[in-house]
Amino acid sequence: MHFGKNNPQHDYNIQSDSLFNAILTTELGIIVDYKLRISTHYASIVKKSHQRSSLILRCFKCRDSLLLSKAFVVYVHPLLEYCSNVWAPVYTSDMSLLESVQRRFTKQLSGMKDLSYPQLLTKLKLETLELRRLETDFITMFKILHNDSNKDLNDFSTLSNVISTGGHCYKLSKSLSHNNARLFSFSLQRRL
Repeated sequence: MHFGKNNPQHDYNIQSDSLFNAILTTELGIIVDYKLRISTHYASIVKKSHQRSSLILRCFKCRDSLLLSKAFVVYVHPLLEYCSNVWAPVYTSDMSLLESVQRRFTKQLSGMKDLSYPQLLTKLKLETLELRRLETDFITMFKILHNDSNKDLNDFSTLSNVISTGGHCYKLSKSLSHNNARLFSFSLQRRL
């Protein structure tokens, strides 16, 4: 896989076998393209999540909305939240695409068709997927800041020296970024 704007994209060989040029790769279950975009990953997990949601609706004989929503949380949320610290969307269109899975499932439950999405979530005692990802980010950063993780804070960011604005002592300084791949990374996008 070739990265960078000015990359000459040479062909590489190992002995007499040439390596093929890839435009996508999967690392730890996350699909990334050569521009470090994750839109293919979003499409993949949304498709799998819709399939699993449909299976829940077809396979459960019980039509109780609360029970089906718990099944959704158990069987579909893990697909939509796996490693979300790494791939969390920043564009509204991507967030909406991911949220469409939960929106569609909740609308198909009995007696829920006429309710708005926020009303559905309240009635079913669910949170938006965006809020769940944000909570995960805060928990992860809390663990990193309090040395309760195997990650070092210096790998992600540094604590800010500015204390004149008050508040807590865990303010992070924001690094400059010249490309979107770094700008939207965990360390720059999510700040306490």
